[in-house]
Amino acid sequence: MSDARTAVLRLQGDDARVGDALDAVRSFAGEARLPPELIQDVLVVVDEVVANALRHGCFQGREPEVEIRLAIQDGALELRFSDNASPFDPLSVADPALDRPVEARQSGGLGLFLVRSLTDAQRYAREDGRNVLILRRSITL
Repeated sequence: MSDARTAVLRLQGDDARVGDALDAVRSFAGEARLPPELIQDVLVVVDEVVANALRHGCFQGREPEVEIRLAIQDGALELRFSDNASPFDPLSVADPALDRPVEARQSGGLGLFLVRSLTDAQRYAREDGRNVLILRRSITL
């Protein structure tokens, strides 16, 4: 981790763990004195994005690599996730049909719905052979 304004975490290989990402985010958020409710929401977002990348990302024989950059700027927390898996735009996944009974819904998509609902802005790009997901959340004190 760098200072309380920016941080970078890299998870690599088969032993990459979501818990390591969560610990790093907790540390960053504590140093930055972010509000507890914001920290909790960000932990849910990080858990979902990193777990999806590690569990569902198609690495095609490559060692899994996920990078998380955290930055506080202009009154917002920016989370930039990058991975070396096959192209996948999580923002293209349709929201689940929450108005239907659980047993009548297609499985999947609820976590990505949560990610969208817990952040103010989302953007996906494919850059240099990597998936890049940038999420922003306003910081209200």
